Amino acid sequence: MSSVRWAPWSPDQAFFVKVGLVLPLLLAGLAVLLRSSGLDDRISAYFYDAQTQQFWLDTNGWAELLGHRLGKSLVLVVWLLLLAAAAAAPWLSPLKTHRRLLWTLVLAMGLGPSVVTLLKDINTHACPWSLKEFGGAANYSAEWFVPRLEAGRCFPGGHASGGFSLVAIAFAGQSLQRPRLRRLGLWLGLGVGALFSLLRVAQGAHFMSHNLWAASVDLWLAALVFSPLLLAPSHRPKLTASMGAPRSAS
Repeated sequence: MSSVRWAPWSPDQAFFVKVGLVLPLLLAGLAVLLRSSGLDDRISAYFYDAQTQQFWLDTNGWAELLGHRLGKSLVLVVWLLLLAAAAAAPWLSPLKTHRRLLWTLVLAMGLGPSVVTLLKDINTHACPWSLKEFGGAANYSAEWFVPRLEAGRCFPGGHASGGFSLVAIAFAGQSLQRPRLRRLGLWLGLGVGALFSLLRVAQGAHFMSHNLWAASVDLWLAALVFSPLLLAPSHRPKLTASMGAPRSAS
């Protein structure tokens, strides 16, 4: 009788599953836990002063200028540089062989924030600063597929999504078999995304769960875009058969 077994996953497949599927699933699960347990509100309440009805970091000071506006601009500059490199690749010898990878990276980095922006227009999730519990006028609502005029324009977290989009560099590093670039992209994306998340929570602009969902969306979509490079037929597990001892008839 022949028995069937799967050969071990390749490094590309292992990275795809861990970073592109398992990690975003864990982040999404944590987001659901924070929202359902009330921890989401407690985290935001920690940064809110009920007496002054203000959050620790306002939207007019240094944190807004450096962490929000400048931070967003720097991520955009990185994306534009990658876009320019991809467009110029046919005429630049060092980049010509990486043309497909560069366009994949441009798409992977831009798709997450774009989808997050679209999602913000179709749900009623409001920002903490808009809710009555934090000095606003709105009641909590979580309806989906509403007209744009009724949308809360807050879920998932847009600024955090921009930071987490840098994780696409890690997928490029894995595709190139360059561990240093993979590690740089992973820690840069997660680190910048986490800093952007903390800033916006301290400003009252988002609940932490909003930003965890943004990270999940970015990771899932980056994995989807890079799947043709990481899961090419030559990298798929090969089905092998081993022959066992023949069965005797009864």
